[in-house]
Amino acid sequence: MSLSTQSLQHLKRLKRLYDLHISQQFTLIPEVPSASGTKRFNMASLDRQRYDQKSDGWSPQSWRLKTVHAQEIEYRDQTALDKVCRNLEGLPPLVSPAQIEEARALFAGAAKGERFLVQGGDCAESFEDVKLDIINSKTSLLLEQADIIESKLLLPVTCVGRIAGQYAKPRSNPTEILADRTTVPTFRGHNINGTGVDERNPDPDRLLQGYFYSAVTLNTISVIGSQNNSAETTRPATPASELSTRKDYFAKPTFHPKGILTSHEALLLPYESSLTRGRYCTSGAFLWVGERTRQLDGAHVEFLRGLRNPVGVKLSSKTSPAELIALLDILSPDRVEEAGKLTLITRLGASNVKSALPPLIKAVQASGHQPVWISDPCHGNTATAGKEKMKTRCAMTMLDEAQQTYTVHRSLGSRLGGLHLEQTGESVVECVEHIAMGTGDLSLGVNYRTLCDPRLSREQALLFVERFTDYVRRSQVEETMHKVIEQEDTEHLSEEARIRRLSVSAEFPFVEDHPEELAAFAYQPPLLATLA
Repeated sequence: MSLSTQSLQHLKRLKRLYDLHISQQFTLIPEVPSASGTKRFNMASLDRQRYDQKSDGWSPQSWRLKTVHAQEIEYRDQTALDKVCRNLEGLPPLVSPAQIEEARALFAGAAKGERFLVQGGDCAESFEDVKLDIINSKTSLLLEQADIIESKLLLPVTCVGRIAGQYAKPRSNPTEILADRTTVPTFRGHNINGTGVDERNPDPDRLLQGYFYSAVTLNTISVIGSQNNSAETTRPATPASELSTRKDYFAKPTFHPKGILTSHEALLLPYESSLTRGRYCTSGAFLWVGERTRQLDGAHVEFLRGLRNPVGVKLSSKTSPAELIALLDILSPDRVEEAGKLTLITRLGASNVKSALPPLIKAVQASGHQPVWISDPCHGNTATAGKEKMKTRCAMTMLDEAQQTYTVHRSLGSRLGGLHLEQTGESVVECVEHIAMGTGDLSLGVNYRTLCDPRLSREQALLFVERFTDYVRRSQVEETMHKVIEQEDTEHLSEEARIRRLSVSAEFPFVEDHPEELAAFAYQPPLLATLA
C-alpha cells in the first residue's frame, strides 16, 4: 500500500471526528454568496481592512521573497505540495481569531507579572498518540502543574500545550547513515515523513494528515474539558495545597475547569501560511521560531513579524544582545501595541545562565520592549549516556538552570514569566534524576518512546514544578527577611516581633499561612544557610 493511499484512508477516518470539532467553532465567521448561489465561509475577509492594509509590506506569503536559511524541506513533487496548500487554504481554522486575541491578552498579563505560564508537551508529537487516554494524560499533567504553581506562587496560571500541531522538528543533519551504510533523509516529524526507511522522503500529503490530527486533538481536549467541568460541579475540588500529601498525587489525574492554549514551532511555512487568515495564523494560538531559523533576514522571521498571534523566540547562550534587540525590533516595531506579542524562551544550559542571561536582560530593559521571559531548561542540557549513547537529560541539571534563571531575573529587576518543558503524561524512562553525564548503564531503553528528544515523565514533571516553586517561595522569604534585617537592629528585636513584622508584610502574604516554617527561618539570620 502506498503512502498516498494510507493518507487518503487517514483523511476519511478522521473527517467524521473533525466535523465534530468544526461544529463547535466559529459561528461568527462571515458568510458570503458563492458562484453557485450557496453560502460558504469567507475566511479571507477576516479583519482584512484592519490589518492587511497596513503599510508594512507583509502578507501571509511574503516570506516566499526571503531565504529559508535552515531546515527547509525539499519536496520532490512541488505540484503535489501546491495542491495540498490550496486544500489547506480552503479549510476552516483550527483556532479562532478570538482565541488568538485572548491568548495575546494572557501573555500580556504574564509580561506584567500578573500571571505565570506553564508550557509543556512532547518534543515531537506522534500521529499514533492521537488517542483519548494519551491526550488526557498530557492535558491533566499541565493542569496539575498549574495547580501546584498557583498554590505556591499565588499567581493565576495559563497552560500552554506543545500539542495539536507539534508534528515537525528541526534536526541538526538532513540525512543519517543506517547500519548498512545507506544514507537516507533524517526523520523530521510525522507531518513531514515517516520513521520507516521507505517513508523518509517528505510527503506533502502528511501536511493534511497533520491538520486533521490536530483538529481531532483539539476536539478531544474540548470533550475532556466539558466532561471535567461537568464533574467539577458534582464534587468538591481537591485543594492544590493538599496535593503533595495525598498518596495518589502521582497516580491519578484530577478534574480541572481550566482551558489549554495550543502551541508549536512555526517550522513549515507552506503549512503555516496556508492556514493564515488575515493577520491570524490559525494553526495554533502561540507560535515560536527556533534557534536554527531565527535569522534576521530569513523567511521564518518575515512570516512571524506580521501576525497577531503571540510569538516566541528561542535563545541560546550564543545569542548576542545586539542580535536580540534587532530581532525584537523586526518582530514588534510598535512598542505601543506590543503587549502580549513577544515571548523570549531562554535555553542556555545550566553552566551558561550566569554569564549569558544578564546581558540579554539588560539590553531588553534598555530597549523598551516588554516581552514575557520563559525558561526552557531542557534543550541546553541534553547529553548522551549509557552504552548505546542514547539522548537523555538530568532533571536536577534542568532544575538548576530554571532556578538560576529565576534568580538572575530577580536580581536585575526583571520577571521570569513561565516555564517551557518537554514532558509527557506517561511513565516513560527518558530523563534521569542524577547522573555524571556520559557514564554508566542507565537502561534507558526500558520505556524510551520519544520520537526525538527525551521528555520528563509525568512523575518527574510534577516533581520538577514542585521543586522549582519551593525554590521560588524560599527565595522570596529570604529576600523579605533580608529587607527586614537591613531596616531593623535584629539583635534587639524579639523572635515574636520579627515574625509579626513579616506576617503583615504586603510583599509576601505567604508568611501568614506558614508561621511555623517562618519561625524556623528566624533562627538563621543573616545567611539563612538552610535555604540554599
